[in-house]
Amino acid sequence: MVSVADTPRTVSYARILIKGREGYALLPSKADPRKRRWQKLPKADQSAGTTKPKGFGSLALPGWERRLPERLPFERFGNLSKGEMGRRGPVLLAEVEGSREGERWVLKPSNEGAAANEIIASVVGRSLGLNVPPAIVVEKEADLLAGSLYVPELRHVASFNVRNQLIFGPDGPEDIPNYWPQAALGKMLGDIDRKGGNWGVAPDGQRWDFDFSLSEGASKFVAPDTPDWNRQRLIDFREAIEWGRSKLSPSAFRRYLEPFQAIADTDPEKLYGWAGRVGDLGGLFLGKGPLGPSLIKAGHANRKAVQAALQEAR
Repeated sequence: MVSVADTPRTVSYARILIKGREGYALLPSKADPRKRRWQKLPKADQSAGTTKPKGFGSLALPGWERRLPERLPFERFGNLSKGEMGRRGPVLLAEVEGSREGERWVLKPSNEGAAANEIIASVVGRSLGLNVPPAIVVEKEADLLAGSLYVPELRHVASFNVRNQLIFGPDGPEDIPNYWPQAALGKMLGDIDRKGGNWGVAPDGQRWDFDFSLSEGASKFVAPDTPDWNRQRLIDFREAIEWGRSKLSPSAFRRYLEPFQAIADTDPEKLYGWAGRVGDLGGLFLGKGPLGPSLIKAGHANRKAVQAALQEAR
């Protein structure tokens, strides 16, 4: 029996969505601006494709891998422009006034729990060497916005048609070399929406993940080392590893296990030490204390849980 994910037409459509096609771009629909449709670009624009204007922010800025999260007032931002539609309205592209030239952030409506998840996922992902933009939280009067550093020229994939991570089959796409390690991050964070959406491919072919607001398992990366939490840690990691073992080819599964293996093999001080001085960012982490020290303390418990889950999977 051949699954839908294995059909050539489905795979071809998914690749077009990710890589684009010559002379076309995903642009807001004229009938419904909240949706995007493939539209032919004017001839003058075809050579440029979807390249952003010069001056837009770039993750080539030095130090983005270890950029610490902050809590900033909305008044610090200028040069605002609307981006794509998010779950609660249009996102904003904004520049921090006085920042390094060209540094821009994507801001979207959020709340304390969702913003905390975004920041935890960003720090954990980057600590594991994965492509996750730095994250911040922004105060706008009584509301909160979650922000992530803008990734230029990113082919954003957020369609329901490509949410299934097995859309390319159990081996995954050959032209996205870090596909499975990046996918594993969402699984270990327990994001109920991380089925393949909310990711994109940069011009160099690397996958980027963002929008972790629904990462219901992110709290285990800052939660205390207690019997109840440790039981849940083992359940979560076991389920995430078992998903990969049962669904993926042996080679894809080895790539998928890379982030889990990094947690199992690395001293939490080395993983999260760079973020050790980050505080609670205005009480953002649900009473669990300062982010940096909490990541390190929880890291020891996570390490034991991942080691046990990996041992069971052998």
